[in-house]
Amino acid sequence: MKLELVLCTEEYWEFVRLLRINPLNQEGFFTQASITSEQQKEFMTHNWSKYKICLVDKKPAGYIGLLHGHEVTYCVHPDFHSKGVGTFMIETYSKSFSTVDAFVKVDNIASQKVFEKLGWEKQIYYKKA
Repeated sequence: MKLELVLCTEEYWEFVRLLRINPLNQEGFFTQASITSEQQKEFMTHNWSKYKICLVDKKPAGYIGLLHGHEVTYCVHPDFHSKGVGTFMIETYSKSFSTVDAFVKVDNIASQKVFEKLGWEKQIYYKKA
């Protein structure tokens, strides 16, 4: 299995949107909103350079990016869950930054395991609802 990170050029924007709203992935995100193609295009027009696409044997398998300048966000296509794609993306992408954070939902055990495996320090965070 050959994994690589490539720029999130316009050809991948719809892939990112569909992956983000996929019911098998959506519960892992804090915000669970529907995203239209138009909203995705508007967002990516301004943020595409902060995102990378993970290719597995040249096939898109996930994405990783930065929100708010320091917060890692990522998503793996269900066909590639539990195959090391998330670990590869986080380990490779985070090397480019001196300080990055990740906010992981309490019930997102898969993401917690990825960050713990990579040696990220776990902290508790509370937010008023």
